[in-house]
Amino acid sequence: MRYTLSLTILALVFGIAAVPAGAQTSGMSDSDYIAKVKTAAPANVVQGAHIVQMQADGSMKTIQGGTNGFTCMVLPPSEAMCADQNAMVWAKAMMSKSTPPDSVGFVYMLGGDNGASNTDPWAKAQTSDNHWVTTGPHVMITGPSVKTMGYPMAADADPTKPYVMWPDTPYAHLMIPVSSLTASTPPQ
Repeated sequence: MRYTLSLTILALVFGIAAVPAGAQTSGMSDSDYIAKVKTAAPANVVQGAHIVQMQADGSMKTIQGGTNGFTCMVLPPSEAMCADQNAMVWAKAMMSKSTPPDSVGFVYMLGGDNGASNTDPWAKAQTSDNHWVTTGPHVMITGPSVKTMGYPMAADADPTKPYVMWPDTPYAHLMIPVSSLTASTPPQ
């Protein structure tokens, strides 16, 4: 139950929009799903993570039990991510519009994202005034301290450099672009 609620919330936070939960991933084999999840984070993180798959009916299927405090999943339609426990609590606070925790959370999205509003945490689609930004491979740091780290907080962010997303909200978080290498590709 705890994972179902938290992961449904994460799906809403990070992957959202018009695609029904699980519609793009519930038909994938476990091995194909895990291969997609592996694009989200370093191999040792995925190896020890709780891996779940959203089903078309909104339920969660556990693909792999975890021990390292990270939960990994593919958000519809195709964004793979791994979040630590603090980031999961942060996401729950954001979706319930409650006060986020005063703790640092960490999210891997080394496969990049499909875009989001940089000013409206609840925007489901790009509009002419919601400052949509698509960020390639990145990690995220959640928690109120990100507003004091000195990174740009402009509405029109440059996704090739670190920036604070949703800067004028309690849900501000630091987006840090990383190498375009995928999580499963070791550097040469």
